[in-house]
Amino acid sequence: MFKPNAMATGIGSLPHKDPDEACRLILDFFSDIPFWPQLPKRSPFENMYRQYSEAMPAIAAKEDGGFYIQEDAAGFCDDLERFYNAYLSEDLDAFRISEGYAAGLYKWLEAAGHLRSAKAIKGQITGPVSFGLQVTQSDKRSILYNDTLRDVIVKQLLRKAQWQLGLMKKIHPVPIIFLDEPYLSAFGSAFTNIDRTTVLSVFDEILSGIDCLKGIHCCGNTDWSLVLDTGIDILSFDAYSYMDSLFIYEEGLKRFIDRGGIIAWGIVPTNESDIFGKGMEGLMPRLETAWDRLAGLGFDQNTISAQSIVTPACGLGTLSVDAAKEAFRITSRISEHIRDSFHLK
Repeated sequence: MFKPNAMATGIGSLPHKDPDEACRLILDFFSDIPFWPQLPKRSPFENMYRQYSEAMPAIAAKEDGGFYIQEDAAGFCDDLERFYNAYLSEDLDAFRISEGYAAGLYKWLEAAGHLRSAKAIKGQITGPVSFGLQVTQSDKRSILYNDTLRDVIVKQLLRKAQWQLGLMKKIHPVPIIFLDEPYLSAFGSAFTNIDRTTVLSVFDEILSGIDCLKGIHCCGNTDWSLVLDTGIDILSFDAYSYMDSLFIYEEGLKRFIDRGGIIAWGIVPTNESDIFGKGMEGLMPRLETAWDRLAGLGFDQNTISAQSIVTPACGLGTLSVDAAKEAFRITSRISEHIRDSFHLK
């Protein structure tokens, strides 16, 4: 089992428009676990939902650059048939992410020499719950509630992850894929009507089909017992804002760590005032308090540090370039401080 030893990485999005600049920044600060950058300010096609939409049936564009699924269109059944034929044939190239949708991915792959010297490399897809809640059908209802379209989402994202993973495995033996799930925080609220069994089943279909280390990232508060009950290797969360909420689920957390689970501590805030106001010295006490609580569950500090990753709390796509760089610098410093303290390599 891969032990990250408190190495640092990022979540996904950056505010850059130049993919070269974004990739250089990542390699400068996160050489141990570099990730490919999503660049939503560069193009609306790099929005976290549009980015993974290619090959879906009956896509209709919105005036704001978004899209919806026109399930009542005359050609929907033909589109659906083509989709399932591609899926069943396991034609991963039919689910490729084009360069216009992910310039950062293609530029990142050009740095293969640097990536091979890393300890692991990280990619990401949007998770099925967030995708399904945010993308709508013709009547503006979320497609997660449409049984047919929910199945399309799951199979679409699985193939997108597998296609991406195929590229990553050519470069490095330890690829990591995160499912980004910001709207998992809506699970169990009055605004969503989807049960636990359904959520677990859509996660399972994707996670069981990805042959690598896999994680779920949620930057809000959620029912962490649900996330811990999936087949993930890495739990990634906003430890800056939601540290206490994770410890409500002590038994699930203990089982997760006991089986070798890794926690990606999103300890560095992602709003500009806090990024420039906290620094490493202001953030380390929060992390130390959490690790003391884990020690109270029976874990020694060496185990905790070995099964930890340090990250920003979420993606940085909405920030200024200077703020993103500062967030990376603080994340890297915290990682270095922990690794030096525990003599980790």
